[in-house]
Amino acid sequence: MCGIAGIFDFKSRPVDEWRVKSMVESMAHRGPNGQGTYSDDVIALGHRRLSIFDLTKAGNQPMVSPDKNYVITFNGEIYNWPEIRKKLKNKNWISQTDTETMLHAYIEHGSNCLKLFNGMFAFAIWDKKKRVLFLARDRIGIKPLYFGYNEGRFYFASEIKALFSANYPKKPNYSVISDFLQWGLIDHSDQTFFDGIMSLVPGHYMEIDFYGNRTLNKYWDLITIVKERDKINTVEAIEAYKNLLEDSIKLRVRSDVPVGVFLSGGIDSSILAAQLVKNNSVQGLEAYTYDFETGEAGEADYASEVAQWLGLEQKVSKLSSSEVPDLFSKVLFNEEMPVTSLRVLAAHKLYEEYAPSGSTVVLEGHGGDHVGAGFEYYLMANLMDVIMREGTGPAFDSMLKYMDLYQIDEKDRLKKLFNVIGAITRIGSSTQDGISFIKRKCFSKYFNSYEVPKRVTFPRPFDSHLLNAQYIDLFYHNLPRVLRYADRGSMAVGRETRVPILDHRIVEFSFCTSEEARVFNNQQRYFMRKASEELLPKEILQRPKRSVVDPQRSWLKSELKGWVNDIFSSKSFGQRGIFNQKEVIKEYNKFCDQENPITSFHIFQYLNLELWFRELIDT
Repeated sequence: MCGIAGIFDFKSRPVDEWRVKSMVESMAHRGPNGQGTYSDDVIALGHRRLSIFDLTKAGNQPMVSPDKNYVITFNGEIYNWPEIRKKLKNKNWISQTDTETMLHAYIEHGSNCLKLFNGMFAFAIWDKKKRVLFLARDRIGIKPLYFGYNEGRFYFASEIKALFSANYPKKPNYSVISDFLQWGLIDHSDQTFFDGIMSLVPGHYMEIDFYGNRTLNKYWDLITIVKERDKINTVEAIEAYKNLLEDSIKLRVRSDVPVGVFLSGGIDSSILAAQLVKNNSVQGLEAYTYDFETGEAGEADYASEVAQWLGLEQKVSKLSSSEVPDLFSKVLFNEEMPVTSLRVLAAHKLYEEYAPSGSTVVLEGHGGDHVGAGFEYYLMANLMDVIMREGTGPAFDSMLKYMDLYQIDEKDRLKKLFNVIGAITRIGSSTQDGISFIKRKCFSKYFNSYEVPKRVTFPRPFDSHLLNAQYIDLFYHNLPRVLRYADRGSMAVGRETRVPILDHRIVEFSFCTSEEARVFNNQQRYFMRKASEELLPKEILQRPKRSVVDPQRSWLKSELKGWVNDIFSSKSFGQRGIFNQKEVIKEYNKFCDQENPITSFHIFQYLNLELWFRELIDT
């Protein structure tokens, strides 16, 4: 895992070496083990190295091909690189790295090399003869890659701040800010919070020629894969998932440095930890958990139950309310775009606390809800599919069973039903439990006409409502921001996060399973739970999906009240041109006066944006 950067000039001007050096130095945290640059007449490439495979200098980057015609700078991991090597013509290897393997795979196969790679990656290859720059990003978008054009030059990097360190103009993107505030959307497109800076779309590669012409090509299409393959029934799905997950984990524990596991107490991380223990995959395996100083039962209690059952050493990091103000600004600097929960701060602290003594590589369980249909608000998507197949009667019976499963009181069931309808039809405008948080009166007249803005829509390529909901979450709504949090939280302290459930083979397979394999008798993620019955006790596996316990609402209305008031009352907040300061303060006071406010998301949004401006724009 590393940090990459580069500048390509289209007017035959040499690129000042200090610019690309400045870019990689701004990402020193991503690669504490080394730094390198390459330049010729019109291009400069840079790299920061976090050594995972072959810790010697033979793995340093940018890496130049033996004939000097190709240069690669690469961020990520290709887990199956030893298998790929066996199929390549080149036999004169100088290192034991995935980077060298990728370079020769590209030389021999061109863009088709991408189909060989199982991993997470963002990389650039300079073809000196053709004078073409080739950039690519992994299928799911686990690793970041940002780019922009300015004054006849193309800039790219693993982090946006690297572009600014090369004097790329820094301006807010008010269209994306509007999507965030008025629809709750973030990381939902190739646009960023910075005007003119884009993110390379996952599953795509881009080629830029000497004249600045850009072509964008898709090399992986989940929609086509799903439509062309046969449906996988429940029995087949259970067995296939067992084998795929085990193989994915085996690939992702390949490393020349220590490997640990993030343990939240949820199903996915619990299964990962159990699989690692079962196969004795990692010697001295440590589990890492974050929690909050609240005096109440939190995340660590669930995780501790799993850790004790598996006999794992557990490291717990607890976030206190007093740490939030300083940590918030630090996290936003690392994330470069707003975050959606205090849990992101807790995760950053966890990585920072255990980086000096803990594992360099950490496996996390992201993706299980997306590929297995585990989110609670998928209830409505599933019910809509039941109506299409069987009619309203069976759907009504199914709805009642859902309400019983999630222990929804009878007087609250109608409200709950409307909440999940909103969550599934108005993507982003409510919390995951379906509670709306949009307060347009809190925005200025300049920013908002008080009319409902045009809704952002997403592709719905499948006949199934449930599969469409999963697809939207995977590529547009939920997972992209989760992957950003994981990358930035770990890389901020030179650590690498790996996500076995998002192996592209598992994603493809899961989207091809029958709906009954994913949701059976109102139990979500059915095939995943059944496939793991030998790994964990029933009381852990059969827990319904729950929201992570955090103190965000209580802290914002009590412990952090003075800090929040200072921000909302500040001169800079009032002069942003975005908020109606009086209405925001009024809404915040109303929030604080409630004994148990139903959501704090909008309050957290407003704080996020103001602090983001201060940390990333004003400075």
